[in-house]
Amino acid sequence: MQSSIKKKLSDFKDFNSFETFLGAEYNPDEKLLLYSVKRYDANEQRLKTRVYLRDQLTGYELEITAGGEGESSASFSPDYETILFVSSVPDKGRQVYLYNRLDASVTKLTNMRQGILDPRFSPDGTKILFASSSDVNRDAAFDANRDLKMSDHQVSADDLADDAVIIEDFGYKFDGAGFIKPEHLHLWVLNLETQEVSRITDGPFDYLHHTWSPDSRHVLCTSSRFRPKKDAIASDLIIIDSQGQEDMVQLTHDNWTVSYPNPVRPIYTPDHKYVVMGFLDERTKDPRREKEGYPPSFLHLVSVDGKVDKKLMDESESCYDGVAFAYNAHCGAGLDKMKISSDGQYAYFLSGHKGAEKLFKVALYSEESDVQVVIDEKVAINGLGEPINGKMLFSMSTPTRPEGYYLLDETRGTYECLLQSNEAYLKEKAIQKTEDFFFETLDGESRVHTFVLPPQNAKPGEKYPCILYVHGGPHPFYTYGFTLEFQCFAGHGIGVIFCNPRGSSGYGTTHRNLERATDGSAYMDCLQCVQEAARRYDWIDQERLGVTGGSYGGYMTNYIATHSPKFKAYVSQRSVVNDLISYASSDMQGDSSAYPHFEEFMIKKLEESTVSYVERIHAPFLILHGMDDYRTPVEGAHQLFVGIKDLHPDLPVKMVLYPETGHSQPRDPQNLQHYYHEMISWFKKYL
Repeated sequence: MQSSIKKKLSDFKDFNSFETFLGAEYNPDEKLLLYSVKRYDANEQRLKTRVYLRDQLTGYELEITAGGEGESSASFSPDYETILFVSSVPDKGRQVYLYNRLDASVTKLTNMRQGILDPRFSPDGTKILFASSSDVNRDAAFDANRDLKMSDHQVSADDLADDAVIIEDFGYKFDGAGFIKPEHLHLWVLNLETQEVSRITDGPFDYLHHTWSPDSRHVLCTSSRFRPKKDAIASDLIIIDSQGQEDMVQLTHDNWTVSYPNPVRPIYTPDHKYVVMGFLDERTKDPRREKEGYPPSFLHLVSVDGKVDKKLMDESESCYDGVAFAYNAHCGAGLDKMKISSDGQYAYFLSGHKGAEKLFKVALYSEESDVQVVIDEKVAINGLGEPINGKMLFSMSTPTRPEGYYLLDETRGTYECLLQSNEAYLKEKAIQKTEDFFFETLDGESRVHTFVLPPQNAKPGEKYPCILYVHGGPHPFYTYGFTLEFQCFAGHGIGVIFCNPRGSSGYGTTHRNLERATDGSAYMDCLQCVQEAARRYDWIDQERLGVTGGSYGGYMTNYIATHSPKFKAYVSQRSVVNDLISYASSDMQGDSSAYPHFEEFMIKKLEESTVSYVERIHAPFLILHGMDDYRTPVEGAHQLFVGIKDLHPDLPVKMVLYPETGHSQPRDPQNLQHYYHEMISWFKKYL
């Protein structure tokens, strides 16, 4: 057990000043790192997002700013003479700015009504491609080139907010967005020579994950434009002529591109003959495999004429999938998940493998699947920069270190750290090391990976309370990445057990079976992991065990509370409580087609819902939920609270609801501190 007696203990207040990277690019010739970071401002006593140009030889950092409240999405021009970035300037909204390295001038480039997302230089440096929400009817007459003030933005937004919500089909709401209005994410092109902005997409559709072709003429993206709404996760590769002289091309028809859980941006090969993209496994459409849940995905090589579609990889024991669905890595923001190697012969990609997020590469033109692991360590790699001249930037976290930016030597396979986040924090805090083990499931079907984080500064021979923290999903998986929340629990003298029960990805098809996540198998895995941890680590006090988790983790918290007498306290976060509420009120609407009668469907779903068994709850129960949660509607929290209070009037039960909070922990710093205070106070009081 790690011991750092002289160091400070982690505390949930650390979230107020914890540094977060938001994307980077590397100039290998000048050894310059351009990066965005959310960093604590001691003068203003709050976190602020800023863009910096860092000289790796001297360590000198130049702040690049337009005076905005938040600034990010920075990138070099192809000649490295200018820097593109997004800034939220008062009275102007979130717009694109250009910094000139020669004279240090800053020029505002856009005046979009709804702000800017993901701006990208064309390879020839003459144009900028970006996304912006747009109501096609309203914006048909919108002049993107005139100067707008904040009042213009606000009037348009208020007008749209006052519109009646007309519902005629599924897919009419989404967590974080509420009821979906006529706004859709469209693509725009800014001509740097003429300063004109034009929209290159149309219709009531979203266009995502955009990129340029090597000749700077075409735009490659994904969209559900050609799919019926019932195919909610289905989208195609689309090629668009940025000059509007050619018709839009639907490049794929049978395959579904990967947009969830970890979006993959399609990439042209350097010769412009092919596109590399992740597709959901073709077994997606086989109804016999529905119980497996969200399907795995694999990389494909598709010719631009649509005649060639080559699957580059298959599931194997060394690589299960073409993407990683990490739950706790919290790194890689602003970076892509797949890149083409400098020599154009391989596609780099990230995949979950037994708790690690590893870096792999696959040959593009080999006759057989040739997948090779590039970094095979117990780490979490969750973002890739552009490979240039044999060097590639990537983002990585370890069990004891939060996100850092690293540089890979493609030829040697070695890497070096360019910049580590939170260095001062790491030096002063008693960061605890995570330990892990595997155990065989009781039915012999699989092996469950379990992690254990002891309390910070734990004293040998003493017993400590411990919580089981169940991840959401159920398909995400816990990684070897750094988790500040867990370290804060450890700083308060509470150990954390977290595992990847069946339903989790990163351990093969059998393990990720969705049915096992809800048929009691994952529940038994969770109980067994706690038992195994207590057997291996004598500091765990088996008389002071608690459970928490969010989303699916909240569902499992409720399930454990209604099925096991082992635990002394529960904190249920944004949980699934009643399947009938989810059927009608969630943004993931239900389906009763498998039942001969609707009444039978209603009765069956109520029988499967944890709210039906609240009379079994025996221990203090805290409910935390967002008021604007459309994934697991807040009505479920109300039913759970009222049910427990009604049936157990003497049992401590408490519900705390947070405004302007969707299916997540609160984003507002003050509310987040209140949220964590409620959690830690509950466990300290009842464990």
